[in-house]
Amino acid sequence: MTETALHTDTPNGMSTLHACAGQELIDRLQYERHHIQRRSRYNELYLISRLDAEGEFAERGVVAKAAVADILQIKPAEAYKVTRLARNVFPTVTLTGETLAPKLPCTAAALADYTIDPAHGLVIDIVLNSRAAGRLDPSAWSSVEQTFSEWAHTLSPHQLAVEAHWLISHLDQDGPEPGEDGCDELLNELWLTPNPDGGGWIRGTLDAGSFEEIKRAVLATLLPEEDERKTLPERQADALAEICSHSLDEGRLPAEGGVRPHVTVIMTEHDLQQKARGAQLEFGGKAPASYLRAMLCDCGITPVVLGGKSLPIDVGYESRTAPTGLRKALSVRDRGCAHPGCARPPHWCQVHHVIEWSAGGPTDLDNCMLLCKQHHRMIHTSGWTVTIRDGWPEFIPPKWLDPTQTARRRPTYR
Repeated sequence: MTETALHTDTPNGMSTLHACAGQELIDRLQYERHHIQRRSRYNELYLISRLDAEGEFAERGVVAKAAVADILQIKPAEAYKVTRLARNVFPTVTLTGETLAPKLPCTAAALADYTIDPAHGLVIDIVLNSRAAGRLDPSAWSSVEQTFSEWAHTLSPHQLAVEAHWLISHLDQDGPEPGEDGCDELLNELWLTPNPDGGGWIRGTLDAGSFEEIKRAVLATLLPEEDERKTLPERQADALAEICSHSLDEGRLPAEGGVRPHVTVIMTEHDLQQKARGAQLEFGGKAPASYLRAMLCDCGITPVVLGGKSLPIDVGYESRTAPTGLRKALSVRDRGCAHPGCARPPHWCQVHHVIEWSAGGPTDLDNCMLLCKQHHRMIHTSGWTVTIRDGWPEFIPPKWLDPTQTARRRPTYR
């Protein structure tokens, strides 16, 4: 097989990446993203700002958004956001010749130093142009812009968006005044239209409370994509139909916080204490050690005493490693998955022990945190280290991801 070298014209004169391997490839990827691409995209913003401010687009008979979409070959909606960001992170000159400072000065400085990505800038610009942000007083708005630009140094754009939207909604707890922006009280409406060929259509508008209740019920019943290989809209429709069927059969909906669908693992006390390499599941499947360790973080244990021929002679009551009171306390502290930028709510999360429960780690607030299933599995398999410092969960990435292993944590405003 003929090997093909990858070529690049990066400023340091490197003409091939063929000799790179292992950690060097990861370091090179981060360099390309954090230096080369950031500089290139910052230059794009600068050029867009100049062309827009100097009237070059208007002189050619096109609006800036349309011109940028054609030049960069991006969608018009994305071009609009990029153009607005360019206007907000570079100085502008008024018709009288007065130079105005950028609307987003802290974001502009971070972009100019290449310490954040233009994708972070787009998040900050979008959030701070929201109606909720517009209701903040000018000093609070400026303070939030500075906070967002600082968070962008350690959070990905997606993580920044999650935390930024949460903070804005937290600061705008009163919401709009009645009648503001058309936000009068929303009435619930629902149309059920039958299809002559069978089935039908559902269309409606819901107030915030009703939408919250229906969405929670659907999510609680939603089947995973890999189980049925259906799209999300298809699975949501199936879930809603199942909820209605169950309601007709039982006269009530499944209660959140009830007994969860569970997996049964049978193992001896010795295996439990020795952190067995795996376990046999109820239906014959073999569970790997990482899966078992994650399960033992938040499980129910039913002691069974075996007599002759391994026949059960006594079955005790199930006890949970994380009692209800502790889960409530963790929900108040973590507000869902404790990993920075994750928006999974508490009822989607599992309890993770910093010091493993099977190794004698206590089941208390100083040794536990809430993690969604994805991040729980990541902690057990990907080399991350977790701890609780000053009462708050903290995550330390592996060296291959971050050579400095700078600790990451959610902002403590939550």
